[in-house]
Amino acid sequence: MEDLFFGDGWLADLLKQARVPDALKAKVRKKVQSLAHDGEVNCERDWAEVDALLSRGEAGKALEKAMASLDGTVEALSELLGEERAALEKPFSPFMVRSHEIRKIMHKREDLQELVRYDDDLDAVIGLEMINDARRLLASWGAGVWREEPFELIRRLEQDLEDLRRSQALSHDSESYVEEDMEKEIELADRFATMATRFARDLMDLHLLNAANPEVRLRFNLLWGTVRRMVEDGDSGAAAFEALQVFEEAMGLAGLGGGELLQRVDLLYDVFGDAEGLRRAADHLVSVSRDGEDRIRPEDGRMYVETMEAALEDIGLQVG
Repeated sequence: MEDLFFGDGWLADLLKQARVPDALKAKVRKKVQSLAHDGEVNCERDWAEVDALLSRGEAGKALEKAMASLDGTVEALSELLGEERAALEKPFSPFMVRSHEIRKIMHKREDLQELVRYDDDLDAVIGLEMINDARRLLASWGAGVWREEPFELIRRLEQDLEDLRRSQALSHDSESYVEEDMEKEIELADRFATMATRFARDLMDLHLLNAANPEVRLRFNLLWGTVRRMVEDGDSGAAAFEALQVFEEAMGLAGLGGGELLQRVDLLYDVFGDAEGLRRAADHLVSVSRDGEDRIRPEDGRMYVETMEAALEDIGLQVG
């Protein structure tokens, strides 16, 4: 049933993510709070320093500090969990941080020192992404690492995700319905769609909090720099496609990556100041990219870039 509304995109992906038992999540979060209270691991202090380093443009040092903070917390939690340590590599809140993001920062990268030196924009973007991955992972464990703590919203989203899973299970149980059950099937479908829409809106609220963290702003400013250079070089068509990729990356960071873009825009229609303009731009760019039977006129390219820039600002990312 969820495929009827959302295809195999963002929601299906979140519903498939591995789950950590509630008792284990509670154990970890209690320990993280205890570590902070006892001063054994001071994530708030560490991440205030990360923010300060980022504000001074010292992204490499900020990455080192972020990874050290994560390593210290992992070491303490590993002692607590023992044979259950593997659970730390599974997402406590899959809408916060995914399995592949966790693995990327839990295991030492051979090129970490290159990223710390960030000799080019690509290294800087990867480093900033890793900082935010670590921040989101620590926050999912209950650490105070965000400027405005998202704990109430996280709890609500976790409950919403469980409700969606139960609704999905009910839909699967009723797949062999007979004609007399059509009314019940429609009711279940409508309920699922309503819940998914509310969940998407809450995900965007969480993203707005995350977008206030400095590494997110810096990362998307660097990504948008490529768009800006393309426009300055007079290649507004290519700039429009690059702008769409940046917007897609932002949606992915918000937990809304995958599936038909227009469906996701429609879910968040009220979030965007020019939702219709965004739909037109996305529809045209996706069609050209897919079919290759048209091209983007320069004036359209410039307009689409402006539309994507405004849409990014609507979801908390000032890139202009």
